[in-house]
Amino acid sequence: MQMNPSLSGLRCIRCASLWPPADYPEGCPSCLEAGHPASLECLYEPSAADAPMPLPVLDPVTLGEGATPCLAAPALAQAEGVGQLWLKCESANPTGSHKDRMAAQLVSRARLAGATRVAAASSGNAGVSLAAYCAAARLQADIAITRNCPPLQREAMQRFGARLTAFEDSLSRWPHVEDLCRNHGAFAGTNYLNPPTGTHAYGVEGYKPIAQEILDACGTPSDIVVPTARGDLLWGIFLGWQHLLRSGRIERMPRLHAVEPYARLSRARATGDARKIWDGVTDQYSIAGGTSTLQSLEALSRSGGSPVEVSDASAAQAQQRLERIGLATELSAAAALAAVSRLRRSGLLDAESSVVLIVTSDGRRG
Repeated sequence: MQMNPSLSGLRCIRCASLWPPADYPEGCPSCLEAGHPASLECLYEPSAADAPMPLPVLDPVTLGEGATPCLAAPALAQAEGVGQLWLKCESANPTGSHKDRMAAQLVSRARLAGATRVAAASSGNAGVSLAAYCAAARLQADIAITRNCPPLQREAMQRFGARLTAFEDSLSRWPHVEDLCRNHGAFAGTNYLNPPTGTHAYGVEGYKPIAQEILDACGTPSDIVVPTARGDLLWGIFLGWQHLLRSGRIERMPRLHAVEPYARLSRARATGDARKIWDGVTDQYSIAGGTSTLQSLEALSRSGGSPVEVSDASAAQAQQRLERIGLATELSAAAALAAVSRLRRSGLLDAESSVVLIVTSDGRRG
């Protein structure tokens, strides 16, 4: 396990300032000081066009994440009135969600940096994944959860050895994680700022290979639908396609659409400011919360995609449809299928569209 020697630096997605390779859990220092938290993206030295997708940590701690199935779903495509539809089953990752890809890179970087503990705020898949990968790396995981954390999620974190601290609501967890990271030497496993930025850039890079896997399985789709909270997955997938485009492996960028349980990104996009809070009530706990991020807006803008609001009722109907074809999903993962109907009615998808749904997590704990 080592840092990738081709990693040359990081660049702010807002002000384009350059920073040397290091840990920036709070994103761009300049933008943070200016009151506009912004993520950083990793930069690498040029490589051969057929070189593997570059990632920050080489030979990371692994539990077998990645290389998840991309299943053709022609019956769903016909029902939705689109040309082709695939299900990218991130639920096949070791702990049942896409978060394992990020955890592998992030926890590996924590160990290389000499950290002995990782602190995070999560009441769901991220906490379970970080707890599992910290166990594999022999690091302590400190997870701040909400008091209404689903019991099966809580139990899974504890079985992997995580120390849990419960808070009344989502936002109240962040100062606790901030204190652990700023004052007690913990490595940041999630955002803790308010307004938020993305998770540590090295961790988000772990999502890039999803783009290559989709390309290998079904070519370049016209559209990709991604359940979204703070946008780590959305942004990471965008970075993967951006790499493929710049390296000449594809001729165009797919549009990335962000699925959310109530309007956040549409409001942020209308105002041009992702720093506000738009609260709502939802059972789609993995994509809940009232905050958005600049990285989400940038992924939509740069790919030409749109935010899509999906109600709990619509997500539940989609969940049942997926179960009828043998696929158990968390409610927020099923929302990706419900979003297709909305995109079709709005005219953003048509009978020629080729669509990939990111099935973020399975139903074992949801």
